[in-house]
Amino acid sequence: MNRHARRLSSLAASLAAVASLSLAGSAKAADEAQQSENRRQALGVAETADLPTEPERGQAMVSIKESCSPVAASERAALGVAAKACVGTRPTKASGTVTARTAEEADAVEACDITKPGKWTWERTKGICLNGSEVTFTLSDEQGAVLGTALIDVKSSMNLRYDSLTWNELITVKVTKVTKAVSNVNIKFDVDCTSSCSPTNNRPWTGTKTLGQGAEASGSVTYTSNVASGMRDNIRTKYHMYITATGTTPTKPNVSWELPYQANLRCDAELTTPGCVFSDIRASLKYSLSDPKHAAASAAYSFAQGRLRDWAPLTRADGLNTANRKRTCEEGSSDPFVHMYDEVPGDTCDEFPFAGSLEGGTDGALCADIIPRYEDGEWWIYPARTDKPFTYEEPCVRAHVSGEANSSAGGKYGALVKSARILDIEKYNVSVIE
Repeated sequence: MNRHARRLSSLAASLAAVASLSLAGSAKAADEAQQSENRRQALGVAETADLPTEPERGQAMVSIKESCSPVAASERAALGVAAKACVGTRPTKASGTVTARTAEEADAVEACDITKPGKWTWERTKGICLNGSEVTFTLSDEQGAVLGTALIDVKSSMNLRYDSLTWNELITVKVTKVTKAVSNVNIKFDVDCTSSCSPTNNRPWTGTKTLGQGAEASGSVTYTSNVASGMRDNIRTKYHMYITATGTTPTKPNVSWELPYQANLRCDAELTTPGCVFSDIRASLKYSLSDPKHAAASAAYSFAQGRLRDWAPLTRADGLNTANRKRTCEEGSSDPFVHMYDEVPGDTCDEFPFAGSLEGGTDGALCADIIPRYEDGEWWIYPARTDKPFTYEEPCVRAHVSGEANSSAGGKYGALVKSARILDIEKYNVSVIE
């Protein structure tokens, strides 16, 4: 090839490269323009909110009370001039030492919070913990002068079972301080419970434990609910301590307490497997935008909850499931749901609020019809129909999602009903997380 021909060939290649770049640039510009147009049509990006808005853990202060009784004449010989014995309960002082539980205890009950001395803490499915309750024992003479005292730290750890009507509680008492005439105390302990509940063994240890400063006694008790099939029952557990100074015999529970009134221990036999939870803590159903099985459904729920419902809870109503779905997604709707298989392979109608909720069952004509799409690392929500303008006041959505995503999301809800024991007409939160 001569020099002139090479020059022409090089020029042609340069022109071709320029043309190619121009076409690529035009294509990119066209894509960006289309994306910009899509964004103008989008209803927004799926947002996250990690509910519940109510606490996942309940808390209540240890009660403060005291009772006094005269020392029997038959016991005064062992106690010198002691005339009165007083026993009280109070929260451990904030400056007091709070010791961590053993690994065995921590594994047994995950509801315990050792960072909150002087409080009961509980969670819906795990159980309840009493940490830092201090029992005081005081001996005084007829003039009221204190002859001796004892401080006793009490902890308890109850481990509920969502799939059983029998559960255990670990109880520990430790003498943290004794003074003057009180060198040791005798401690007995027993428990009781109300309604359909009965303790199968009601003493954490047998008989009386004589404990000096630094000594402790520990053991487990077991409860069983006999709630009838198809029924539910609210239960309260009760605790009795018998304390005397060495040389006397405890005859009655001179200090007692029970579950805080805020904590509602509920056992039921309404689901397939009976079990118990603290029902005052609302169950929370959490969907994830990064879950590969149902991320599209999660995005739809995010739009419904965040833009239309202000993250309001739902109310379980399983018996309405079929009728509600027909009104929203099927032949009961005055505005039929139109599948978009070209846009969403395996397209199905995924309604929110769920068909199995009291809030579900709205006529599909009133719902927002949407398509969740994953673009540029985010889930964007698009209107599914041009003939159905949005008001952002719709009470429901009908989302176009694959059957796999729809089924997976429904399975997650069904699993939570069992594990959190969500009963009929009970509210639960719906969260969407990353």
